[in-house]
Amino acid sequence: METLYLFLSLWVLQVHSMALTGPVLTRYRPCELGVIHFDKITDLLWRGEIDLEYYHELVDVEIEIGFEKQISLRGVSHNSTVVIKNKSRDFIFKPKGVHKKYFIFITTNGNTTHEVPIVSKFRLNEMELCNDYVKASQSIDSLNVTKPNDRDYRHYCGRRALDHGELTSMRTDSKSGDWPWHVAILIRTPNTNLANYQCGGNIISSTAILTAGHCMFLEGKLVETKRVIIEAGISNLRHMNESGRQNLLAERVILHPGYSTEHATSDLAIVVVNKLRYSEYVQPICIWGPVYDKTTLFGKRAVVTGFGTTEQNVLSDTLRSTDTLIQNDTVCIAHVPKLYSKLLNEFTFCAGFGPSSDINPRNGDSGGGLVIPTMQPDHIVSWFLRGILSKCGILPGEKFCDPKLYVVYTDVAPHYGWIYHHAGLRYINNIQS
Repeated sequence: METLYLFLSLWVLQVHSMALTGPVLTRYRPCELGVIHFDKITDLLWRGEIDLEYYHELVDVEIEIGFEKQISLRGVSHNSTVVIKNKSRDFIFKPKGVHKKYFIFITTNGNTTHEVPIVSKFRLNEMELCNDYVKASQSIDSLNVTKPNDRDYRHYCGRRALDHGELTSMRTDSKSGDWPWHVAILIRTPNTNLANYQCGGNIISSTAILTAGHCMFLEGKLVETKRVIIEAGISNLRHMNESGRQNLLAERVILHPGYSTEHATSDLAIVVVNKLRYSEYVQPICIWGPVYDKTTLFGKRAVVTGFGTTEQNVLSDTLRSTDTLIQNDTVCIAHVPKLYSKLLNEFTFCAGFGPSSDINPRNGDSGGGLVIPTMQPDHIVSWFLRGILSKCGILPGEKFCDPKLYVVYTDVAPHYGWIYHHAGLRYINNIQS
């Protein structure tokens, strides 16, 4: 991978990628709904968050949640009235007043600390949003929405098989299919069958991978297209027999015309392949745009994934993921003015938990995506690609990205037109060709 040094006062900036550190975060999202999810707080305690931000029309709220097994209610927000039914399997919550978010705290009654409070039913007022029928309909086959007379293949983007969508573990090893749009980009050594891991990338269509522009360079020179290899559907770089693995050779590399080694503004490239087969392990991510407002990102949680170096500073064979926090530019600039003031503008943004945290990308996965779960009209989450990992900060005398510094991403939204033009996409709402 090309290494770029920018000497900014005493700070050194390198083109590197990421590692993922911190305690495991287990999140359960029933039916992949955007309105409710549960986070594991301790071995037995789960916190449920009900987000009504998208339901502005509600005047009164009644929330019904049914669980497969008996659970114990430990607390509820907003002085809600609670009705318990069916031997502590069904709960009706009637909050006082209408608020954007509600919280419930529950414990499982099983004998294992790994037991998940599986939801069998979720009803918001008169809308039953999750049940066994909804779950059964969320199959991989259902993502193919091609109609008999369609000339083009049409497919939902940003969605996963329910087995991988409902339950997600972050800050730990991922399973194949957890992040089915993430690929590994390898560079083959000339005149050999050997290839080295280079960067991460993101499936945006059956023939296009979006990555960072600098990932296509070695020692300052653009890599020959025939040396670029895409490995999709994998969670481990070493396991050659993973059932979802697809290996493809690049047919063309399209470098963004505004690419610059010094800035993150247009640090983008599209690798064209022929062609990916969508499966449980290989799915496309949605692209954010064309309308966007960068300021609406500030304070949002997002997810980043990659095969980057671990906290021991060794390259991970296994795909890992972590949550991150998108920051206001002013936060990052105030932290290291001479570093971030040169990198942040209307085409870039920064993310991370700041100097008090060790949960952040580090070396190993430039080109990986920052993705945001977004609720759609059918109440289910679709994942949208908003940023491409471009640059991280490194302390003087060090060679690894410092997890206490913020990471800079190229914002894909301003480049929506360029991406679509070169990726062969035709979108209708959340449907992709």
